[in-house]
Amino acid sequence: MKQRVKHHWAPGAMLLALAALLTGCATVTIDHDRGASFAGQNSYAIMPHTEDQGYLSLDASRIERSLIRELDARGFQRVPMDEADILVRYDIVEEIRNQSSGFSYGFGFGRNNLGLGMATAPDSRQIKEGKLVVEFVTPDERRAIWRGAGRRNLTEGMSTDRRERLIDRLITDMLAKYPPG
Repeated sequence: MKQRVKHHWAPGAMLLALAALLTGCATVTIDHDRGASFAGQNSYAIMPHTEDQGYLSLDASRIERSLIRELDARGFQRVPMDEADILVRYDIVEEIRNQSSGFSYGFGFGRNNLGLGMATAPDSRQIKEGKLVVEFVTPDERRAIWRGAGRRNLTEGMSTDRRERLIDRLITDMLAKYPPG
């Protein structure tokens, strides 16, 4: 007789598994200029964010707070732009992606080298998202030497807490890979 084994998951283990799953979703990609020197960068300034509305949006404020917290924790000092070793620029790049759902089906027939078929396409809708991009720019040449981009997208339907956690996670993950090498 086969006995059924019951598995009891502790609440902490379930939360840890969920956190690992969510953390895996917040991936970043990094790119940098191989010829650039990253030595001697001790100070930074955040470049003014240009937005059409003329003020700093909620997400822009969240991004700046997260950048300041992470850079300060890594030993960088925030200074005026004309004194900075590196300038930090960020943006939320708007993207539209198509998401399909449902099933497609089709039918057809053929004989010898001829055939005819017909199929339906699955339902599709466009989703507007924002991808977080952070660049480090040289103050003299105004040239980007490092770039991090968040692969986990910000959507309009996210709650305030979820947006803040996502932005913090993306910034932390990006800056964990700075300087390159």
